[in-house]
Amino acid sequence: MNRLLRKIWLPALLSIVASVIGLTLYRLPLDTLPAVNRIADYSILNYAWQDLSGSSIAAALHIPVQDVDRHDDRIRLIRIDEESIGNKAAGLGGFPFPRSVWGKLLDRLHQAGARVVGFDVDFIDPPANPIDDVNFAAGLRKQPTVLPFVLNTTSGSQLGVEPLDPNLAPFVAGQGYTTVGNPGGILLGQPYTIDTAKVHFTSFATRTAAVFAGKKVSYVNARRGLFGDTRVPLLDGEMLLLPFHREERQDISQRVGAADTSVTFMQGLSLADALTEPIPDLRDFVSGRAVLVGATAQALGDFISTPFGRFPGVYTNARFIDQLINEKFIAPAPDWFAAVLIFALPLLLMLTITQSRHATAGAAISILFILAYAAATIAYYSVTFVWIDTIHVAIAMLLSVMFVSIYRIARETADRRMVTNLFGMHVSPAIVSDILSSDDPRGALALKGKKVKATIFYSDIRGFTAMSETMTPEDIYAQLNEYFEEMCAIIFQYGGYVDKFIGDCVMAVFSAPYQTPYDAKNAVLAAVAQQKKIKELAEKWKAMGKREFTVGMGVNTGDVVMGNLGASSRMNYTVIGDNVNLAARLYNVAKAGEIIISDYTYQEVRDLVVAEEREPVLVKGKKDPIKIYNITDVKEGVAAPTNGAVAHAPQHA
Repeated sequence: MNRLLRKIWLPALLSIVASVIGLTLYRLPLDTLPAVNRIADYSILNYAWQDLSGSSIAAALHIPVQDVDRHDDRIRLIRIDEESIGNKAAGLGGFPFPRSVWGKLLDRLHQAGARVVGFDVDFIDPPANPIDDVNFAAGLRKQPTVLPFVLNTTSGSQLGVEPLDPNLAPFVAGQGYTTVGNPGGILLGQPYTIDTAKVHFTSFATRTAAVFAGKKVSYVNARRGLFGDTRVPLLDGEMLLLPFHREERQDISQRVGAADTSVTFMQGLSLADALTEPIPDLRDFVSGRAVLVGATAQALGDFISTPFGRFPGVYTNARFIDQLINEKFIAPAPDWFAAVLIFALPLLLMLTITQSRHATAGAAISILFILAYAAATIAYYSVTFVWIDTIHVAIAMLLSVMFVSIYRIARETADRRMVTNLFGMHVSPAIVSDILSSDDPRGALALKGKKVKATIFYSDIRGFTAMSETMTPEDIYAQLNEYFEEMCAIIFQYGGYVDKFIGDCVMAVFSAPYQTPYDAKNAVLAAVAQQKKIKELAEKWKAMGKREFTVGMGVNTGDVVMGNLGASSRMNYTVIGDNVNLAARLYNVAKAGEIIISDYTYQEVRDLVVAEEREPVLVKGKKDPIKIYNITDVKEGVAAPTNGAVAHAPQHA
């Protein structure tokens, strides 16, 4: 457990940093960085839902995707469009029209049986001709009507109200505010109600739906309102806008008018036609229905930017009414749930990467998990309209994967550099590769020892001290380096590692850091190969006029303590114990050109070598004499052991 904690505490910290970034983006105000705040998440989910709706994938997987494109026969729109402005047949001139026009329209709608009329048109200032208000008021008395007022927020966060013309207010069935905030220039939703200690305001769309349905509007808290007995999920007090159909998605940089766009959930009629059609025809269109009146003409500029395009503002109010009377809402998951996901899932991926054998495999699994998470949230939203945060959780997970992967790569690079620096000049490349392939190379070289069975090799140049007295320092170093280079190459070839150089003495270990059944055999074969190479070097040096020398070698097999020895700032990977000391005694017993091995080693290599038993020797630390043998040759036809380091035995000389 302690090792696991040491291994993951820093990646866990990096994962938490990634989560903090994701949570910060999640909690951004909606008017700050809309490309990465919750508006972006809302847009992506709805784009994906629209693409999934009606797709072959949804059909093949039998995903019951929500359908909001069905026509609702209870909502009608009377458009103030290009056809209406200046239409003399309808008695219309330039906009704004005289209020008597609206009185006439209300009279006709009343005759046609409209249930409620909502004007998405401001009536704040008094008219130029007071008689117009008289005509309009007469229509308001006949036909239940909802009129808007303007609600603004001042620089001091105070509500500023531009009320409905007081000459009209007594005659309306309801009032509601139409001004909505568009943080980041995008309409995400509309405040369901606005409640203060002194006043209670209801949105125009909510009030129109309430008058139509005969239901009471209540505000419970920032996450819930009531429409009659129906629960209305809210996001910070706002009812979220269900998107328009994909075919109506527009480029929000374009000011698109009604001539180029429509919505599937309601039918529309030009104002000019509404003022001129026979009442029976108009009755078929509006009887028993909620009728909205609003501008769609491009010249009037009454457009709202949504994530799905730029649409006339009256369309969004119509959609809010449609949602309320059909009880179709987007339900955002609680903030605490998003926070749990933003912190828990990156930590899960951190564990995946840190515990995987290879960083790339862990990262690949993590990326697949992120994609699966995004697909799951999109599918769940498409079926339920429950909004579980997608992009901020995904951002936190991606950052966690990136941070932890970079950390692991950096750590493994440092581990490789440490192992290479520690062993590179001493150990067989096969052993270095084996250590580096470990899940925890640093742990494999921990500053602690372990008891293992190993074969220890010593070699010493005979008469080197006397020989060096007649040579220059340059010649001594050149000849020794050539000798050591050849000896180390053979040791590496047979899977050993060079523990240290002690003057002209070489100490090597066979079975580090991992033991094999062939360590003793490899050590003896390496010794035979070295003696052969020393003879070749001697002939070469003699021909060059250099001094020749011979070498005595000792080999012993037994239990030793193996590991890093030293301080944390300076370590040496080595072996210690009585069996190491015994090997050192044996190379002192060996004469020039001899390979003296202990009986422990002989028992493991007796089928491989030709050896002659020598007189037992008494060594320091041992009570009884030690049986020893001198290796004279390798048996003919005996295959060399193979453990990944030794490919073949040297041929018989």
